[in-house]
Amino acid sequence: MFGTIIGNIIGITFFLSFQLLGIWIALYLFQKETLALSVLLGSAFGSFALHWLPTLYAFLFDFTIQAHVAALVTFVLLAIIVYTKEKEHFSFTELKIKRRIKIAITENPAIFFLAPLFIYVVYVLLRATIPYFDGAMHSSQCTYGDMNMHLGFVTSIANQKTFPPEYSILPGTRLAYPFLSDSISSSIYIWGSSLRIAYLVPMFFAMLQVFFGAYTLMKRIYLSYCKQYRGKTILALVLFFLNGGIGFIYFLNKGVFSENFTRIFTAFYETPTNYVTSNIQWHNIICDMLIPQRATLFGWAMLFPILIILHKATKEKQTSYFVLAAIMSAGLSLIHTHSFLALGILCAGFVVLDLFHYGKKAYKGEMPFLLRIAFTVFLLVALTGISMRQMSDTPMDDSVLFMLGIVVAVTLVALIVFALWRSFDKEILTHWGLFLSIVLVLALPILFAFTFQQASGENFVRGFFNWANSAPDTMDNYIIFYIKNLGIMFFLTIAVIIFGSKQQRNILMPALFLWLIAEFIVFQPNTYDNNKLMLVSYFFFCVVVADFVWETIPALCKKANTIRIPLVTAVTILGVLSAVLTMGREAVADFELYSDNYIDLCKWIEENTEPDDVFLTSNNHNNAIASLTGRNIICGSGSFLYFHGLDYTGQEENLRLMFEDPTSRDDLLDRYNVSYIVIGPYEYSNFSIPDIENMVKTYELVYNKNGVLLLAV
Repeated sequence: MFGTIIGNIIGITFFLSFQLLGIWIALYLFQKETLALSVLLGSAFGSFALHWLPTLYAFLFDFTIQAHVAALVTFVLLAIIVYTKEKEHFSFTELKIKRRIKIAITENPAIFFLAPLFIYVVYVLLRATIPYFDGAMHSSQCTYGDMNMHLGFVTSIANQKTFPPEYSILPGTRLAYPFLSDSISSSIYIWGSSLRIAYLVPMFFAMLQVFFGAYTLMKRIYLSYCKQYRGKTILALVLFFLNGGIGFIYFLNKGVFSENFTRIFTAFYETPTNYVTSNIQWHNIICDMLIPQRATLFGWAMLFPILIILHKATKEKQTSYFVLAAIMSAGLSLIHTHSFLALGILCAGFVVLDLFHYGKKAYKGEMPFLLRIAFTVFLLVALTGISMRQMSDTPMDDSVLFMLGIVVAVTLVALIVFALWRSFDKEILTHWGLFLSIVLVLALPILFAFTFQQASGENFVRGFFNWANSAPDTMDNYIIFYIKNLGIMFFLTIAVIIFGSKQQRNILMPALFLWLIAEFIVFQPNTYDNNKLMLVSYFFFCVVVADFVWETIPALCKKANTIRIPLVTAVTILGVLSAVLTMGREAVADFELYSDNYIDLCKWIEENTEPDDVFLTSNNHNNAIASLTGRNIICGSGSFLYFHGLDYTGQEENLRLMFEDPTSRDDLLDRYNVSYIVIGPYEYSNFSIPDIENMVKTYELVYNKNGVLLLAV
């Protein structure tokens, strides 16, 4: 839990070894690219290797030091092979690193936005990730929930070493959640580092990969059809990472000195981007996704580099790039399943665009203006009509909504078929066919072994309209919901569809299909999680909106530069004000996560018990034993297990009986192979234990400190 200095040094060195080897490989593979891009892709390669190589060897050696040594040796050998093959075409002296760094800074002013944003994230992460104060561990608001689950995955994988891993909060159930986003920290923790170091270090690098991956992809999209990218790229980044709607209105309507405004910084989960009472649910990417949602963070850390490689592959028609992107895409399935799914749908749209624009019979036309208006009006009226129906006493059945989602997906497939008929190109088809074949061959075994086993329940893939807009007391019609949640971005995205350039609509098209599919089909029990698909679409919305605001609207005026500055300023303020207030809240939020008495117990447990011992303890979401020691407990919080689609009701009931029913206790303790019983403040408050004195006499009291008892069975 607290680790040692030597453990921290070894763990960090092990992690950095993969980063440096990944960059080494990328420098040789992408010799014609800029130094910045090579470093970005190399860092992503290093993380990808650390996600997967120890995992592959763990099937042979379990999740042990031997597996990690074998993984590092394998990556070293791969680096040597690449060096041997490419050394004649590459020289470090030709890099002129100082000159390239200077050029990278002067040509990429977006760094002056991304650098302070990264500093902010590091500051919040340090405050949010179990800082140790007066014997207790704390968190921020955004990490008070899911971080407990992720800490438990990290510690249980590293300490128990069993592979494939199981849920420590539901023993006997295979961990089908995309656990590679946590095992990357386990690969540091296993060397004896502190849990805080192991948790944070990969996140810092992943944040950089996401920030600069998003920027590089935006820049490449703009450069593919125009030379101007600097200003609009900064605007797109700001709109994306500081996303927010008009939630600020609910807090500013009584003035900045009112209690209504100051509660942003004092209340629990009442911010302008997360205010469920008024149906504000388009949560900020930084505070509500990247910092607390590790799977999303590490998924995007791979997703953006993959999209960059695919962009290069389609432009340069490089087979090797398609192969590399396919391997990383397949591996994404166990890092972040939502990113993998989003990438698949986007790629279907990319195939259509490639055939229409690079095929032998490239399509030069575009949708007529009146047809664009008709399409947009029809779409908004239809979606609003469905939302009104869902608000009525006779809502559409889930099966009908599911079929509507299938219709959207079939439409995309039909476009592919039409593009093949209209602009058949053997080279394009060969490249994308190779990409799809590799992805299927590598990803299907992963999906069948892990994801599909858990995602086959009735609460997973099903029809559902408008994801988070479903609470009976707060439900809005479709347009009102998105005006409140997307704000200015809602209006500008619609404007792009009608008035934007052909190039802007081409960029928008794959993302729009992904968005519409996610409006009708949910892919997990928690409907809110569909935003992990929609935020990928939102990235492309920000790209085209920034281009529209920076170029298209000013071009309508004689003095473009005169209108551009106030227009960009107004869009920026309206687009990010809610996010800025939310980020301010996270910068000051502080909550006790694990109290000092349970921390002391966890220290004793780590020193005196075995990693595979089972503990009878409460099922509070911030269970210190499960999170900090990685030991198995009978049943964890339903707030985690339910949304993973797991049936935990039997173990939850037996957990209650073991505490409350002395006649059933011993048989159940034997059935679950319980080694220790914890009785402390959480157990007292959650269960009515009738015979504590008798339990102390029956079982061996091995720990008694600060109101917490530990009994050995």
